[in-house]
Amino acid sequence: MNAEPTTVSVVIPYLNEEEALPVLYERTCKVFDARPEDVEFLFVDDGSRDGSFEWVCRTAERDPRVKYLKLSRNFGHQAAITAGMRHATGAAVVTIDADLQDPPETIPDLIAKWKEGFEVVHAIRATRRGEKGLKKFFAFAFYRIFKKITEVEMVSDSGDFRLLDRKAVDAISSLREHHRYMRGLASWIGFKQGSVLYTRDPRYAGEVKYTFKQSLTLALNAIASFSGTPLRLIFYLGGWICVGSMVGAIASWIYHFRTGQPQHIGTVTLAFATLFITGLQMFCIGIIGQYLRRVFDEIKDRPLYLVQSQNF
Repeated sequence: MNAEPTTVSVVIPYLNEEEALPVLYERTCKVFDARPEDVEFLFVDDGSRDGSFEWVCRTAERDPRVKYLKLSRNFGHQAAITAGMRHATGAAVVTIDADLQDPPETIPDLIAKWKEGFEVVHAIRATRRGEKGLKKFFAFAFYRIFKKITEVEMVSDSGDFRLLDRKAVDAISSLREHHRYMRGLASWIGFKQGSVLYTRDPRYAGEVKYTFKQSLTLALNAIASFSGTPLRLIFYLGGWICVGSMVGAIASWIYHFRTGQPQHIGTVTLAFATLFITGLQMFCIGIIGQYLRRVFDEIKDRPLYLVQSQNF
């Protein structure tokens, strides 16, 4: 007897992607038409205001492989990914954005790596087409710095395009934290990690969903969620400032006793020194506040997302 085909779930979170969704769906269908695995589409609507959700509903009526979740509002990209993963039923789950920057034609490479025994397969961006040099620089710098300051071995240049084995999906789904950085969680859970290289394409249509501000927020969330290094830096910085102040005070007294004259400090210099110390204190308090905010959100224990409707 022939074994039943394996089902691979493709989780697609989206926000106002009316133009890109049909193209992504068609291209992904072509990928699986040539493969032995069955496919389950799971579209997650994260508060779209265009015709995206209507298109998904029409497609679900004629294709039983298409399932959907409509969240009650925009809960954010990471929450939408989590919702899709928790409801996916496949033996493996592929998460891919709807903007077609991550080509679905790379999915067979992820599946091949999975079949070699890897339980988490990251898609690593070898090149990034259509992105400005400044954005590439910040992305390059962030991944390298983040990898250095975290206690977990992170994968550089990997976004939210990856494949996870059922065991890895269940592990991530069991995590209850609210400020989620899925790229970090995929590494944190462990299991056998692998990767494939691919070329990231320009956005197919519509507006960029991750603005610079949103990307910065995601980066700060990642650092606060996976590294205590900023808090240690505050400790070291405070210690060095105290030592420097004591050395300066001793030097002033030595100068006074040797010359017999007081050491004069200009008013402007004193003002700038005061501003510097004040700004430094506020910066350090802000870092601590980022960690306290996460504690506050976790204590409230609100659900990560709410589902308005679904077809399963």
